[in-house]
Amino acid sequence: MFNTATIRNLGAAALLAAALAFPGAAAAFELNGFGDVVYSSTEEGGTSNNGFALGQLDLYVAEEIDDRIDVLTEFVIESPGEGFVVDLERLQIGYAVGDNHHLRAGRFHNLIGYWNLAYHHGAQLHTPVGRPFFLEFEDENGVVPVHAVGLWWDSRFDTGAGRIDLGVMFGNGASLAADLSGGQTGELNPDSAGDADNDKAVSWQLRYHPAALSGLAVGFSGQVGTIHIMDTNPTPTMNDHIDQTLLAGDLTFRGDRLEVLAEYYAWSNESMMTGLTYDGSTGYYVQAGYRFGDGFTPYARYTMLDAEADPLFNAVGMTWDGTTTAANRQKSVAVAGFRYDLNYRSALKLEYRAVDDDVDGSYNEGAVQWSFAF
Repeated sequence: MFNTATIRNLGAAALLAAALAFPGAAAAFELNGFGDVVYSSTEEGGTSNNGFALGQLDLYVAEEIDDRIDVLTEFVIESPGEGFVVDLERLQIGYAVGDNHHLRAGRFHNLIGYWNLAYHHGAQLHTPVGRPFFLEFEDENGVVPVHAVGLWWDSRFDTGAGRIDLGVMFGNGASLAADLSGGQTGELNPDSAGDADNDKAVSWQLRYHPAALSGLAVGFSGQVGTIHIMDTNPTPTMNDHIDQTLLAGDLTFRGDRLEVLAEYYAWSNESMMTGLTYDGSTGYYVQAGYRFGDGFTPYARYTMLDAEADPLFNAVGMTWDGTTTAANRQKSVAVAGFRYDLNYRSALKLEYRAVDDDVDGSYNEGAVQWSFAF
C-alpha cells in the first residue's frame, strides 16, 4: 500500500520522466540542471569516517510563455541514505505587471534573508561546498522555513540614490508532524497540499542597492506566522501551536572579484500550549572570498547558531534528540577553502571545517566537491 510520500515521489518522477522522454511536446522549454559529487572525511573522538556521496541532482525549467507570463518548475533527485527520492522544490507561475512589478503563485523559496533567494539547489551557484548549516533545507534539519506556498508580489523602484527591491509573500503556515512521544523528531513542512491550521504566514523583504557603490546591498526581511506541531503517536494529536516572528538582516557585497556576505537571524517563538515566549535564539554567518585570475577563489566562512530549547527547536531535533533532556545549544562551524572554476559551468572545491558543538562536541571535517551546471 502506498503512503503519501511514496505517491508524491512516484508522481513527481512520472512528470519528470515525461518531460525528458517527450521533449517535442513542449519544444519551447529547455531543461537545465545542477549536480555535484563530494568526497568527505570526518575526524571525531579519535575515529574517522570518509566516503563519496552524490549531491542533489537539480532539474529545472524556466520559460516565458508570452511577454507577461512566465513559469518555473524545479525537481530535485537525492538520496536520503537508502534509495532515491524526487521532490518538487519549486512550481510557480508569474505575471508581469508593467516592467518592475511581478505577481507569482505557487511554491517558492521564501523571502527570508539573502542566501535563500540568491542560491537555490545547485552547489555550482555558491562559492563554498554547502549552505550555512542553519539555512539547510527543511529535510536537512534546517530551522528556517525556506519554502513558502501561496502568492508572491515583488517590485523594483529605481531612484537617483539607488535601487529598492520590495517583496511580500502570503501563504500557508508551516507544520511539523512526527512521533514525538516515541522520541522521534521531524522537519518543517511548507504544506504544499493545504494549510494544516488555516493560519497564514506573511513574509517580506526590503533590499537597497546604493548607486554610489555597485555590488553593495543592504536587506531587511522577516516572517510572521504559525507552526502547527503534531504528535503522531498513538494518533495525530496537537502537540503545540507556535506563533513565530523571525527577523533577518543582511549586508552583501558582490564585485568582480571580492565577495562578502553577512546575515543575522533572530527568532521569537510563542507556545500556545504553555503561553511562554522564547526569544533567545539567534544565528548568523559571515563569508568572504576573493577571486584571483580566471577562477581561483580562496574563501572563509564562520557560522554560529545559539538555539534556545523551545518547543520548535526541540521538535526539529536541534536542542533535543529524543533521548536526552532538552537544553540550549550553541554550534559554530569555521570553514576555509579554495574554489577553482574549470569554466563557468563547473568548479572544484577543497574545504576544511572546524565544528564546535555543545551536543556533538568538537570535530574536524574535510571535503572535496566537483560541482557542475548544464
